[in-house]
Amino acid sequence: MKQFVRTTIGTSLMGLRIMHAYHSARALYMSRFSDEEFAQRSHRKSCGTSLDLRHPTTFDERTWWLKLHYRDPLMITCTDKIAVRDYVSNRGLSDLLLPLIATYSSPKEIEWSILPNQFYLKTNNSSATNIRCDDLSTFDTKRATQRLRLFLKRDHYALSREWNYKEIVPKILIEPVIDNGNERLVDYRFFCSYGKCQGIFVDIDTADSTGRHRADARRNVYDPDWNLLDVQVTRPRILDNEIPRPKRLSDMIHYAEELSHAFPSCRVDFYYLNDEQIIFGELTFFHGGGNNKISPHSYEEILGGWIAVPDQG
Repeated sequence: MKQFVRTTIGTSLMGLRIMHAYHSARALYMSRFSDEEFAQRSHRKSCGTSLDLRHPTTFDERTWWLKLHYRDPLMITCTDKIAVRDYVSNRGLSDLLLPLIATYSSPKEIEWSILPNQFYLKTNNSSATNIRCDDLSTFDTKRATQRLRLFLKRDHYALSREWNYKEIVPKILIEPVIDNGNERLVDYRFFCSYGKCQGIFVDIDTADSTGRHRADARRNVYDPDWNLLDVQVTRPRILDNEIPRPKRLSDMIHYAEELSHAFPSCRVDFYYLNDEQIIFGELTFFHGGGNNKISPHSYEEILGGWIAVPDQG
């Protein structure tokens, strides 16, 4: 059913409006619950289990504990897809940033005629709000404008209780399409705690030709030495020999640790092109919203060890 909604209903403008209305209604309904009640309901719905938030030990329990109890204003800056660029630059890593084509406060401000033939439209206030253009001459700008209006209205905090989204002023950013030639684009996601890399998620096939998230994306999990771990986290695993160890793995780990030094848990995402160029993706603080299906279950606490809970030492 989820696959049908994503690939059929979700691809039409009417479908997006229906989903926006549903999310708004659900956010209103869930607003009656406390943060902890919200966490328990959300996790039971997604994963079928309750959370021990008094003595968190698993990956999801510690993710939710931090979401509900840990506050650092710097996380707001780093969540904002526009503001985070200054943070990356201030850490001395501006060469990892994609050039920014433009930013706007409203779709009506977009000057379509001056844009390149290919680009990505994104919003800074939520996730999965990407629109890809591969040919401006045939691109439906009216439909893109309508979709952006819906994206800018999205209240990510109300849907997830990720407080770091609450104060972000919604804006539009336009970035170049990353060209990796004939090679598939791989997402390297480094999980760090106070500047120490704990493990790596490697995801493939995460976006379709329109920029939307794909339901059939796949993932492997590695330790920092690139040993493949026998675990599945939400997405199906990749064949063991599909993703070779990157030549610049040590550089990516160094950059991830530099960007995550201030946080008890931070996911640092990179793209890696032509076995040479490292490109910054984003910083994420609550992977999967704290609702991750981990198999075998023994890894729930192993991955939980990747996350520091400040008052537990």
